[in-house]
Formats: sequence, structure tokens, C-alpha cells
Amino acid sequence: MSIGNSSKILIRISTTGIMAAMGIMCGLIPEVSVRSFPLTGITYAYARDYTEDEARNYARAGFEVELLRQKAYQEIKSSISGAPPNIVCNQPETLQDLDRQVRQIAERYCNESRQIVREHNLTIDRFNELKQYYDRGDDFYQQVQNILIDLQNQ
Repeated sequence: MSIGNSSKILIRISTTGIMAAMGIMCGLIPEVSVRSFPLTGITYAYARDYTEDEARNYARAGFEVELLRQKAYQEIKSSISGAPPNIVCNQPETLQDLDRQVRQIAERYCNESRQIVREHNLTIDRFNELKQYYDRGDDFYQQVQNILIDLQNQ
């Protein structure tokens, strides 16, 4: 079955959002640098720092964690008035001042997310490294996108 260009763009945009949210929930904070880099005619070659299995495991874990995040977000949203607070799993201070029920939902999300990552044969540190590769938007990004498209079609 062929996917049209507009569908591919929509999938990429939603997947990028999913992965960005996952990165934030896992403690990765995006940075914006004001440094500019000179443009040169030099092409840099990057060593491939991941395996095919890691790409597949990262995509699958990320997909499952995002589904879990959406569920937790809805649970928190329905239990409080207003927008859910910013919760970062590896920053315990983001959990400290939460209402008991919200903290329980957040802690369950964090624990289950870690478990999902482990079930896909990745450590949290490796998952975060792969997230950085994904954010570059190069071959790893495209490979993960293709895997996610396949997962969404199943």
C-alpha cells in the first residue's frame, strides 16, 4: 500500500513531535545555539554509531513510550484543573510538588517507560544517545521514520 506525500509529511511531523516529547520526558532538553558555523565545501563523514537492531528497538520503544505518555497525560489532565505540569523522569524535583494522585501517575509512567526501553534491549543512556542521533535528522532519523511508518500501518 502506497502512502501519499501529504500523509508521509503528516506522519513525519507527528513522529517528530512524539520523539521530541519522549526526549523531554526522558530528560533530554533541546538547546538552541547562537553560534554560527562557517560553510565550507568539506563534506564530513560520520561513522555509523548504531546497529540495525538498535534503530528498530529505539523506534519500537519510542512508539510504545509515546502511547504510554499520551495515556498518562490524559489521566493527569482529567484529575486536575488546568494544563498538566512539566514532568521529567530523571529530574525528581519535577515530581516533588505534585498532588499525590498526579505524582503516582507520573511515577508509574516513568517506571513503565524505563521498563519498555529495557524490554527493547536498550539502556536509558543508550536510548538517550540514539535520541540525539535521531535529532540530527540524518540516516538514523530516516531509518526510524520508516520503522515507525511500518508500526503505524500494522
